[in-house]
Amino acid sequence: MLDFSRVIRVDTHDDGINSWEMARISAPLAVTGLIDGYSDYHERTASFSVRRELPHAEGVMIINLGPPIAITGGDGQILRLGPAEAFVAGIHLRPALSHSCGTQAGMHVHLPLLTLRRLLGIPMNEMIDRVVPLDALLGQEARTLGIALVEARTRAERIALLDAALIRRLARCAPARADQFHALALLRSRPELDIAEIAREIGWSRKHLANRIRDATGVGPRSYRRLLRFSRLSAAIGTAPDWAALAADIGYCDQSHLIREFGEFAGMTPTQFIARSLGHGGGLIEQ
Repeated sequence: MLDFSRVIRVDTHDDGINSWEMARISAPLAVTGLIDGYSDYHERTASFSVRRELPHAEGVMIINLGPPIAITGGDGQILRLGPAEAFVAGIHLRPALSHSCGTQAGMHVHLPLLTLRRLLGIPMNEMIDRVVPLDALLGQEARTLGIALVEARTRAERIALLDAALIRRLARCAPARADQFHALALLRSRPELDIAEIAREIGWSRKHLANRIRDATGVGPRSYRRLLRFSRLSAAIGTAPDWAALAADIGYCDQSHLIREFGEFAGMTPTQFIARSLGHGGGLIEQ
């Protein structure tokens, strides 16, 4: 049975046109630090059928538990998924698009890029701006999990199935190297450290640091830091932000720097982002 202390929150919305419920669940203790948690969601939308997903600096695994959906990756390639089918994605430098018939349901596994690299066994630079069907990488293991999740009758059953599958898979995968993990932690938590300082602290050359970070994330250290900053920015924008203060808090040189970089990653202005945001991490209305 699901330990309800793991349900962090449940967000619901119903305005008579669009409705959704999203439950955010913490990861099981056995994989704490390797998995950031799950989202269990379903929605019905009448006012739009396509949403824009912004570039991110985390790994994504989504199992479709509802009607067919389609995902357009940052590379422009379209992946169509039926019920019980899943996809994974690494770093995107350009927005992706999610297409539905107006009804969606699924399980979203939030995980660090280094964990996704461990689960898939491939360098993350092979995943840049791509969405890839999970069964193309894991075969029958992915198909079996998807079918079991579709057939599960309750959220508790779905969580238990997902827990067991991820714990089994991670137990069979070689752990990440400690120095690679440490390098990523420094890039995330110490933005004031120069890239050369991080390389010296770990005992690597700058070139080797860049290669190891690209293997773990898909991009080099500077691009990774820019994406982390953009992710913090997009999460921090409210309905009427003080752009100059926000730029200083997040780490941009000034407001114009924030706006330029936002346009590069999001393909829109911050004001357009606010107008099209669904809230609760639901992405942006595309049409």
